[in-house]
Amino acid sequence: MVRRLVIPIALALLATPVAAQNRDFLFSHPRVTLAVRFGMAAPTAESEIFDFTAEEFWRRGTERPVGRSDFNAFSIEGELAVRVHDRVDVALGVGHNQSETPSEFQHWVGTDDLPIEQRTKFARTAVTFGVKGYLRDRGREISRFAWVPHGWAPYVAAGGGVMAYEFTQAGEFVDYETTDVFGHTYTSDGAAPAAYAGAGLEVSLGRHLLATTEARYLWAKSELSQAFVDFDEIDLSGGQLTLGLAFRF
Repeated sequence: MVRRLVIPIALALLATPVAAQNRDFLFSHPRVTLAVRFGMAAPTAESEIFDFTAEEFWRRGTERPVGRSDFNAFSIEGELAVRVHDRVDVALGVGHNQSETPSEFQHWVGTDDLPIEQRTKFARTAVTFGVKGYLRDRGREISRFAWVPHGWAPYVAAGGGVMAYEFTQAGEFVDYETTDVFGHTYTSDGAAPAAYAGAGLEVSLGRHLLATTEARYLWAKSELSQAFVDFDEIDLSGGQLTLGLAFRF
């Protein structure tokens, strides 16, 4: 009788840690990681068109010039990474951010004594391809059939791609020769080569789920279209900091 009770209890106790371990390991190391991150993008905005905007326009409702921080924007980024080595992934990413800044002329008002108002939209979309190099192993194999993830893994990243952009100023403007006020929309859009470098951290939340954060800086500039013919190239560079989740399989 005792033997009949002991054997099932022993089997149950042995099965408990095995079940717990099954939640913590994969049957092989993951090959692909899909990530979505959200955060903030801060364009450097260091070209003539941004200088002109700061010199001519106040942030609407204030008496301060439109500054570089007014072009900061919410950023969303998706990434598909494929493992090519224990510590190396190749990654395809798409990211987008867009700001809309309301403004008014600093030194001019309309004939009705009301502000002369406009809005500046600055949107950037980057499609990039690059390499992620991990500074430590992301996990270890404990047999031919089990891979145990480490709790965290930092990495550095670099690559290149294409940056598409749109810069639009719409509203009312002043003809400096006649002082007439007129409504108009000035738009420039296009695409240019881009490069980036960054660093990030992945934290395991489970067998398949990761928390991920990354700081990245992108370099790009492009010619402005005919609407802004008097200005030099537009600066599309800037930094971004994002945080999100990733799924590995």
